Amino acid sequence: MGTKAVFDSVRGEIRRDVLCGLAEGVSELLAKGNEVIIVSSGAVGCGREVIDQVGGIGVKQAQAAVGQIKLMEEFVKAFSRKGLHVAQFLLNVDDFNSDRKENIFAAYENLRGAAIPIVNENDVTATGELSFGDNDNLAAEILEKFDFDVLLVLTEMGALISKGKRLRVSDKFSVEDYDVLSSGDGYGFGGLASKLAVAKRVVGFGKEFIVGKAGDDIVEILEGRGVATRFATSLKVNDGNK
Repeated sequence: MGTKAVFDSVRGEIRRDVLCGLAEGVSELLAKGNEVIIVSSGAVGCGREVIDQVGGIGVKQAQAAVGQIKLMEEFVKAFSRKGLHVAQFLLNVDDFNSDRKENIFAAYENLRGAAIPIVNENDVTATGELSFGDNDNLAAEILEKFDFDVLLVLTEMGALISKGKRLRVSDKFSVEDYDVLSSGDGYGFGGLASKLAVAKRVVGFGKEFIVGKAGDDIVEILEGRGVATRFATSLKVNDGNK
């Protein structure tokens, strides 16, 4: 989930309704025998209540250090209502390209069935997510390395729009193929370009990529009943070039 999907910047608070809805959907997915890993932004926003400053990467790192605790507190509250436990994984993409990846797999195997991993980029030691939206690539890395089937990205905007219509299915991976919905990209740090680049990557290694709206029923989205944009594995990759 992107920053704006999790954190209401106008009110300056976590979107608790989104987390509670997510917990409801995850509970249902687990009951059906699915495995779930959650990748969530929002730590920087949560930390602004304590570190109320505007500045460069160092300020955002400090906000993330404070905010990550607050973010996890909210996940614990929301998921405990469904009788679910959560675990915190602070990772970088590089962790999967080193000997540390075996530690990640071992931790996950021992958590399986007991707690749901909540993953975030380790902003205190890695600055990529603070500038470029590396949580998107981190989620794709997890999908591939753990051999999951679907990457569902929940954003403030929801389904992608082209020529005024919300798309149920798409095979286009260029920003120019979609409507501009606001000044800026409206997708937090990651942005639409990042989402599309990751979508192309995910489809390329035979998995499904879906963009849905934070707060919508994730079970309905995954089962094709909700409003979302699906980049299915059966699609031929189209990079926008004719």
